[in-house]
Amino acid sequence: MSLEEEIMTNKIAFITYGIGPLMIKKDPFCIPYELARLGFNVVIITSYDSIHVPGCRMIKTIVLSYRMLKIMNTLSMLSKILPTYVIDLLLTVTSFYDAIKALHIILSDGVNTVITYYYPLYILLLGLFKRAGRYKIVCKMDWDGVIRGSRLKRMLRKLGLVMTWKYCDAVIVESYEALSNIAKEFPGLVSKVHVVYNGWCDKLMHCANNSNRKKQIICVARITPVKGIHDLIMAFYIASKRVPGWRLIIAGPIVDKQYYEYLQNLIKKFNLGNSVSFMGMVSDEELARIYAESSIFVLPSYHEGFSIARVEALACGLPVITTETGGSEVVRGVGLVVKPGDVYGLAKALEELMSNEELRAKLSNLALNRARALSWRSIAERITKIIEGL
Repeated sequence: MSLEEEIMTNKIAFITYGIGPLMIKKDPFCIPYELARLGFNVVIITSYDSIHVPGCRMIKTIVLSYRMLKIMNTLSMLSKILPTYVIDLLLTVTSFYDAIKALHIILSDGVNTVITYYYPLYILLLGLFKRAGRYKIVCKMDWDGVIRGSRLKRMLRKLGLVMTWKYCDAVIVESYEALSNIAKEFPGLVSKVHVVYNGWCDKLMHCANNSNRKKQIICVARITPVKGIHDLIMAFYIASKRVPGWRLIIAGPIVDKQYYEYLQNLIKKFNLGNSVSFMGMVSDEELARIYAESSIFVLPSYHEGFSIARVEALACGLPVITTETGGSEVVRGVGLVVKPGDVYGLAKALEELMSNEELRAKLSNLALNRARALSWRSIAERITKIIEGL
């Protein structure tokens, strides 16, 4: 059988909790879409599908647990009345019901490979019927490889990972930092782990060839403390005193209103009202426009699984400054990487790029070259090779 014939007969089930408009340039949408374009027969098992993934069959089965979560979110008083263990039990029961429905589809469709995010109950159930169904399980994790929480929580999470991963034929993480952290915690399981970066959507980002860039810095992130935007504002204040005339634009949804108010107070304290602005949630077209007119991209997070925004910035020819978190290795050699929380290190990197147009031009060319290998088509081809090797 030729490779093309083998791909056409290979059925893939892709399990995700939901696919909506915000996912259109992210992995839950782009990976199955590109796998279908490569010729795979792809069925997406999901809880909601407000947008359709072209070339894929969409089946809504993860419904009961999704509805339960919506009820819990709507009736917030319920979570205050009921003990946590009762809520957890209800969610577990509903998730188990949904997992059985997903398993039925996989078995009846003759699926060869299941690609799922880290849903422990699903993986355990799929693992129990794996031999009967003759399918392979690939788990994709948006995780930096660090187990956080109290000692008890870390122990339980570690146990859960060991129990579920033993059923997986392959585990995909998004950075070599995650792989390194996993190797320390799970040396016996690391042979199953593969690094596959996330990609950028070449159909939405058309902004690389722009010579009319402003003295503008762009940060694309949710407004939440883990993104380190307070560090960026303080670093920008230090750098802009030495290299004036620059603006800082922050694009992303306001997730934490209290933190947003703190940032506004910080801007007033440093008298940056005319230099720093928040755009909120913007469309893909608007984001591409902002990338195209900006000269520097900054992401000062404390933790990241990967960050697609960094790759988008590279694809738009932007010099990138970021912190040493998950996925930051894609920036090394084509941008500047500093330690998380290092305000003065971040200010120094900002000043270096703000004051040096020649360096910005050099890093811009390097960024474009790096991004060419990070399209979603390239990512899907990498996943295909992993599947073929199972």
